[in-house]
Amino acid sequence: MERKKRNLILTFVISFASVIFGLPLLYTLGVPSGDVVLTALFGKGNIWALVFSVMLILLVTFGVGKVIKSST
Repeated sequence: MERKKRNLILTFVISFASVIFGLPLLYTLGVPSGDVVLTALFGKGNIWALVFSVMLILLVTFGVGKVIKSST
């Protein structure tokens, strides 16, 4: 049980660090932010941008959960 807990904490720390260091790097390289992309795809104030964002968040959440469940 201890090894599983340590692996989950390590995964969280690595993921957090990659976001903290990765997002500024992407911004420096000129990659547009999420709201700019959604506005370009769907237009300003479109409800489908919100639906698309929620679906994307759910997809990532369930995908990560499935990977964690399969590794334990």
